[in-house]
Amino acid sequence: MALAERTRLSGTERDRLLAMTSPRSFADGQFVQHQGDPGDAFWAVIEGHVLVGRYAEDGAFTAFAVLGPGDIFGELAFFTGLERQVDAIASGPARLVAIDRPVLRALMTADIGWAELLLRSLGRQLAVSLDIIDAERRLPVAERLARLLAAMAADAADGMTVRATQQQLADLLGVSRVTLGAALRDLSARGTIERGYRHVRVLPPLSRPA
Repeated sequence: MALAERTRLSGTERDRLLAMTSPRSFADGQFVQHQGDPGDAFWAVIEGHVLVGRYAEDGAFTAFAVLGPGDIFGELAFFTGLERQVDAIASGPARLVAIDRPVLRALMTADIGWAELLLRSLGRQLAVSLDIIDAERRLPVAERLARLLAAMAADAADGMTVRATQQQLADLLGVSRVTLGAALRDLSARGTIERGYRHVRVLPPLSRPA
């Protein structure tokens, strides 16, 4: 099963959101939400990036995803009434819009396509979870890293540069930094990536996943 794509808001959809409600600005490292918060709204990233993950009791942070402009998150807690299951932290300056029930009703009144978009988003979250389970069972770390980098590169402005630290990549894969380093060296030796300071450049054909 291929890694499921995220559901992103188009520029038109983001403009419609901004016409209905004001965005909130977050500084680098500022929490957007905490695990355990009430799910009274979900979020749309307008500008910048957000790191989604979970802090352990010992203070260690495990990253699950790096989200960018057009990405939405938090809708699972919003629709189920559950508490937030993850922490979300701005990775650099970011602007986000909180979509609560009045805003969502107004959006759906103006365009019923929002219902389809949200159902697609929830469905793809399930597909991603199944992909992760499948990869954990079958693939070596280097192959899992290749899939992750290809998916993240697809989000980049140039379609190639993944801006993340080794620790963030290790957290996303659920492996140690030592194991991640070995996988990076493997991919570099194959000529599929170029490593730089706080970034990885993904080279074709890895940057064009099927």
